[in-house]
Amino acid sequence: MIRLITPVFAQTQPWPSLEPTLKTKCAENGAATLQGFECIFANILSIIIPLAGLAAFITLIIGGFQYLTSAGDPKQLQKATGTITAAVIGIAVILGIWFIFKLLFVITGLDLLQFEIPKSP
Repeated sequence: MIRLITPVFAQTQPWPSLEPTLKTKCAENGAATLQGFECIFANILSIIIPLAGLAAFITLIIGGFQYLTSAGDPKQLQKATGTITAAVIGIAVILGIWFIFKLLFVITGLDLLQFEIPKSP
């Protein structure tokens, strides 16, 4: 009976992957610089890509729910099929763009996901 009360230490390791990945050095000496656009671009890109994937996945779930609740109605079934098709195409486009960006980086060394403004000497 006492063994059921022992604590579980499954999550005692620190999670370094949960650190924020947003760029924070957008200013020098408290003043905004032209390099602040780098921060804005990187921060927006790091938020938009996961949100687009999440939106496509939620749309897929909504389409599946519409398909299940269509009750054999041809109009509802067609609407649900269209929603599922659009969600799958959206996921494919997001993954395709990411794959193309990574492929271009491997082939040419051009990192399209990195935006840098050269600093003045």
